[in-house]
Amino acid sequence: MNFEQLEYIKAIVENKSMSIASQQLHVTQSAISQSIVMLETELGVQLFKRSRNGTIPTEDGLWIIQKLMEILQKSNELKMDIQSKTATFSGKVKIATIPGIFMTMLPEALASFKKDFPLVHYAILEMENNQVLKAIEQKKADVGFISLTNESKSLENHLTYHPLNQESQFHLLVSAKSVLAIHSEIQLQDVLGESFILYGEHFYSNLMKGFEEKFEQINIIFQSYNPEVIKKSVAAGLGVSIVSKMMIEDDPYIESSRIKAIPLIGYPFNFSLSFGAIYDRNRSNYKLIQSMLAYFNK
Repeated sequence: MNFEQLEYIKAIVENKSMSIASQQLHVTQSAISQSIVMLETELGVQLFKRSRNGTIPTEDGLWIIQKLMEILQKSNELKMDIQSKTATFSGKVKIATIPGIFMTMLPEALASFKKDFPLVHYAILEMENNQVLKAIEQKKADVGFISLTNESKSLENHLTYHPLNQESQFHLLVSAKSVLAIHSEIQLQDVLGESFILYGEHFYSNLMKGFEEKFEQINIIFQSYNPEVIKKSVAAGLGVSIVSKMMIEDDPYIESSRIKAIPLIGYPFNFSLSFGAIYDRNRSNYKLIQSMLAYFNK
């Protein structure tokens, strides 16, 4: 038994196909097949069988493969530990991120990582959630920082999700001079007569559309990707806005009492956003990415 065979088994299990596994690993299908047969002969157990559903583990193979994958995982963890302590990472990492993480967690974590690994350089793209997912799937970025939505929960098999152990609720931003500022919490139904300034194009718009289908139309006066424009407009009394709590941590507009952030309750903001990173574990720099992500949970 060798680790190459374990990588073959892992790819077959994930793809339920020996041919797809061979394409993914850039190894001929016959080479993988012969290697698996040799391992089965060594262990005295048939690990896989072909069916209409693809190449799937046999009943005996299920528990053996589980043990083999535990060995492979421990091996990869050991390699990562050794590399992080003895190697100097270098190269360029392309990062795609949503604004909330860009404004809060990303700068501090990257600065700490860069102190330890100064030869790593970055290119950062700020995007909406769905655009980050596409950038990773299309290999236009090495790592993406997202909020966990229904769309991002169904990741492709070759993508790994790394939770950042961070959650954020939604808040309504209002001018400190507004009568709404007296509220300690508020529902969207309570502010239907207000003008709204929305961040971005899709995420908040889709939530609002769902609300309008159940209740009534909302007056959206403009949308912007610039948080500074949004907060300045709210402070001036032009309208109200909705953001995640993460986007307004240590915010000067709130600290100077120019705007107030009121927790939103009720539909459609009766949930919390969870955040994480996604990356393709088949990319050559995935060990660098895994090491970098460890700095986000410190």
